[in-house]
Amino acid sequence: MKPLRKSTLLITGASGGIGRACVRAFLGAGASVVATDIASGGFQKNARCRFLRADLQDEKAIRELVAFTVRTFGSLDVLLNNAALIPPLLPVHKTTAADFDRLVAVNLRAVFLCCKYAYPHLRRSKGSILNMSSMAGVHGEQSHAIYSATKGAVNALTQAMAIDYGADRIRCNAICPSSVLTPAVDRLIRKSRDPKKVVEYRKRVNHLGYTARPEEIASVAVFLASPAASFMTGAVVPVSGGSECGYGLKK
Repeated sequence: MKPLRKSTLLITGASGGIGRACVRAFLGAGASVVATDIASGGFQKNARCRFLRADLQDEKAIRELVAFTVRTFGSLDVLLNNAALIPPLLPVHKTTAADFDRLVAVNLRAVFLCCKYAYPHLRRSKGSILNMSSMAGVHGEQSHAIYSATKGAVNALTQAMAIDYGADRIRCNAICPSSVLTPAVDRLIRKSRDPKKVVEYRKRVNHLGYTARPEEIASVAVFLASPAASFMTGAVVPVSGGSECGYGLKK
């Protein structure tokens, strides 16, 4: 089945683990995709996929990115805000103002700008906004203070936009993974003092007992963008292996 045939998506942060998995999943669902990242993604140009390098800290670049999507495929039906920075892994008192500004610029300001410039096109298509958030934005995470704050803001923004844009038939939902094994996370683990201990912890913090694959997050994104989720808006959806359900013995 191709539930998103004739739909056009713009996916930010498309070169990384979850973003790349989302590109593959949406192409598999029949959609056309403009993928963007600050780094080259090695994407193969074809009739339904284009890659455009863009720095999301640049407002003009975002405006041009949206225009490129509509110019290339004729419409914009789904905006997937996936781009985000994770470091520094520090509490507030050890975080610099420069690091704070950088995380807010990419994790929150860029989401706001992408939604702002996508809005007229999504209004015409009665489209959908998907924001890739995090369980860190729901209940916090040790040494992720500013990252958690940006994702909490994304969740609130998602719900506020769902209220504002419901009359336009634009659905707005957020996806909240917990631990996902992506290349970026793998690099952080390898830099830690005890990589093996971190890997085991990440497996056990989820009640299903393993770390999610990017494809498992992408499949939820496809569902939320599809007609199957036509009455879902303002949802902050955990895709977390039950990590938010509470403490328990994990065998």
